[in-house]
Amino acid sequence: MSKANRKTQAPSGADEEQYKLLEDAKKTVNIQAFLMKRCLDGGKLMDALKHASNMICQLRLGTLSPKNYYALYIFTSEQLRHLEAYLFEEKQKGKRMSELYELVQYAGNIVPRMYLLITVGSVYIKTGEAPAKEVLRDLIEMCRGVQHPTRGLFLRNYLSEMTKDKLPDLGSPDPDKHGTVEDSIDFILQNFTEMNKLWVRMQHSGLVKDLVKREAEREELKVLVGKNLARLSQLDGVDLARYSELVLPSVVEQIVNCKDTIAQQYLMECLIQVFPDEFHLRSLEVILSTCGQLMPNVDLKAIVVSLIDRLANFAQRGPNANGEENVEVHSGGVLAEIPIFNIFFQHISEVIEKRPKMPLEDQLSLQVSLVNLCLRCYPSQHQYVDKVLDSVSTLLESKVGSSKEENSSGGSEFTSVDVNKPTCVKQLLKLLNMPLEYYKNILTTLELENYEKVMKYLSYSNRKRLAIDIVKNVMENATVVPEPEQVIKLLNRIQPLIRPEEEEDDANQDKEEFEEEQNLVASLVHLFRNDDAEKQFAIYVIVRKQFGAGGVKRIQHTLIPLIFRVLQLAQKLRAQHEAEDEAWLQTGSKLFKFLYETVNALAGTNTLPELCLRLFLQCAQAASLCDFERIAYQFLTQAFQLYENELTDSKQQFRAMSLIIASLQSMTCFTEENYDTLITKTAQYSSKLLKKADQCRAVYACSHLFWTSEDGYRDGKKVLECLQKSLKIANDAMENHVQLFVELLNQYLYYFEAKNEAILVKFIDGLLVLINTHLGSLDKSDPTYNHYQNTIAYLKMKKATDPERYSEISHFN
Repeated sequence: MSKANRKTQAPSGADEEQYKLLEDAKKTVNIQAFLMKRCLDGGKLMDALKHASNMICQLRLGTLSPKNYYALYIFTSEQLRHLEAYLFEEKQKGKRMSELYELVQYAGNIVPRMYLLITVGSVYIKTGEAPAKEVLRDLIEMCRGVQHPTRGLFLRNYLSEMTKDKLPDLGSPDPDKHGTVEDSIDFILQNFTEMNKLWVRMQHSGLVKDLVKREAEREELKVLVGKNLARLSQLDGVDLARYSELVLPSVVEQIVNCKDTIAQQYLMECLIQVFPDEFHLRSLEVILSTCGQLMPNVDLKAIVVSLIDRLANFAQRGPNANGEENVEVHSGGVLAEIPIFNIFFQHISEVIEKRPKMPLEDQLSLQVSLVNLCLRCYPSQHQYVDKVLDSVSTLLESKVGSSKEENSSGGSEFTSVDVNKPTCVKQLLKLLNMPLEYYKNILTTLELENYEKVMKYLSYSNRKRLAIDIVKNVMENATVVPEPEQVIKLLNRIQPLIRPEEEEDDANQDKEEFEEEQNLVASLVHLFRNDDAEKQFAIYVIVRKQFGAGGVKRIQHTLIPLIFRVLQLAQKLRAQHEAEDEAWLQTGSKLFKFLYETVNALAGTNTLPELCLRLFLQCAQAASLCDFERIAYQFLTQAFQLYENELTDSKQQFRAMSLIIASLQSMTCFTEENYDTLITKTAQYSSKLLKKADQCRAVYACSHLFWTSEDGYRDGKKVLECLQKSLKIANDAMENHVQLFVELLNQYLYYFEAKNEAILVKFIDGLLVLINTHLGSLDKSDPTYNHYQNTIAYLKMKKATDPERYSEISHFN
């Protein structure tokens, strides 16, 4: 890298002086480094040491900011690497490091003296000329001579960097002479303690007005202190025993005793991150009790959440391929030996109790992490999650209660301001969604008795958000809910979707969004299934009661699937029983009574008359299939009443009559008297339709009601009456009368082929003549013309295949 590239970009304003100081210092270092290297190349070691000392003297500057000092330190330490490499080569040639080690101690200033001493000392240890433990002890003690916070911090960092690969560890030769793992641990701990003290002292050096600036500078340098803990974790010899007996007590003692918020926050987080998870499991009580001794402003939430999440991940690491519970947790492993949930639960409760001013969102975040721990470490222990939810409910109650007391004098209704802050809502929704996402089974979540206690503290809109998540979870996992009690619990949890809290809640909602929500709720009905008919019916009763309370706008969406599910149940039970089975008669009557009441409730809204008429007809057909004549008759009666009272649009009336005629034609349960009453009424309604074309079509459709299956109701004369009446209406029509004539021709041919004795050839011939008279007014591209030609082609085909019956029909070409 060129000098130009290595130059710091020139700042502007207040930092200009700092920039100039740094550049001047780096220029001096560059010059002295060049002279040092030239002397080393010429074998002039003493001169080289002199230039090295002059170079290091730049690190005595007290006017540089910590950030710029760090840049100068890095620049200078890179130059010292050349000196270290040269000394190691000299040792290979036979030069004794002990003499040089003594010599550099006579440097005039302590800062260059210590940097040179550490540089020579590292080679001294590396060559094995002196016992490592003695040199390390000597260096750590002599570093005490530099007590300036910034200079001392970087000096000890240099000591740490230069000795990191020379510390005695497992497998090191001759531990009795050169030292053991315990010596390395002691060395690092001493360095850590002194560095932390220097780092903390930076906070108190300077003017009060610069406090924020100093805190920012300390944040930039915190990694220097944390490196010591990382170095400890990298020693192979630091096993669980040494960690518990030597490392952890010293580290937590220093953390607690420093009484500095920034230091405690960072070092606790660093401690959790650098050491293995199993170490934390074995020392959980110590770590959590330490958290209780930290300064009030320390963010305990971040520390505890980090610890819980690490242990939860550790617990889940390596489950078997089938996704079953972690064997290590539940089959005698280390996690099974330690009641980590109870330990965390107790300490979190104590932290919340001792820190009443901790923000509510932080308290909730702790509980979220605790639930995460339960789900990952104890997936089958649902009571642990429920215990956390109970704790959250108690916590929220205390917050709401205290806020009520504070606001009691105001006279306004309290709405839990803290609980419904966005940050708190985010944590609560996360807390309540986690069991849904992890279990992927709503039945398991329904076992959590305290779930609803927490839900009630959310606002209506937030409870609706959660309810949507619950319904989507059920649908995505296709979870069948078989028991009435479970259905009640589920519907209670999604109440915001079933009924509005205030009328304006629905009025202000987007229509498309509202319909999507209600369709989700309606879809649940298909997953409420039980093989026991009594329980299944009990479930449907519960659902109708809940859905019925949702108001007019909701039941239009939610009751319809329920009606079809009950119809399906009725047909299923009918197939399993004989028609005269007493048990079936009772059950079937209950089912159809339920349907009657449900459709009537929907019809009572006066919003969907055509749909309700369809539902009455659907239920009537189902009742007919189940041989319930009286019930089917009642459903049809309601359909007629709905037709009379609610359907005013001519298109609706025609569609309704077509449906009624089709439904009656498929029903076979009626006595002749009842059937005659119904079809006569239908024919009357058909003849009173507004448009002539609709009248014509409806009346000739009624003819089929008088000509059912061979063993059913048949009255040829009534059929003829209907057709003749239709012909008269068609003749009176001002438009499309030719089309109506052709349609009637097809009706006559149908009955003629069905051997209805009342349908004579003369009627067909007469209609053919009538059509031919008006045919000239039609264009050949007209669909009616094509329809007629197809009909004639059919007649010719029939005449060829059955000449005896069709020979008399002659008025066609």
